[in-house]
Amino acid sequence: MTIHLVDLKQRPMAPGEIKRFIDRFGLAALVDTEGKTYTAAGLRYMRLTDSELLARIERDPQLLRLPLVRGGNRLSIGHDEDSWKAMLE
Repeated sequence: MTIHLVDLKQRPMAPGEIKRFIDRFGLAALVDTEGKTYTAAGLRYMRLTDSELLARIERDPQLLRLPLVRGGNRLSIGHDEDSWKAMLE
C-alpha cells in the first residue's frame, strides 16, 4: 500500500477528499474540539452551521482532528491504530 502525506499548511485538503470523511463520520467528528485552535477561536461558545464550520476548517485545517488517514476505501480519524492495522491487512 502506498502512503501519501499531505501537509495541510502547504496544500489544502481537496473538497472531494474531505467529503469522504464527512460522509463517513459526520462533520462534527472531524473537528478537534479539545485543540488549542478550536479554543482560541472561541468556537466552544459559537453556534455555527455546517457550512460555516466547513468554511472555517478550509481556512484553518488545524481545526481538524488529525491525522485523517485513507487506505483504499477505509478511513480513520485521529489516532486509531486498530483501523490503521486493518488497512494494512
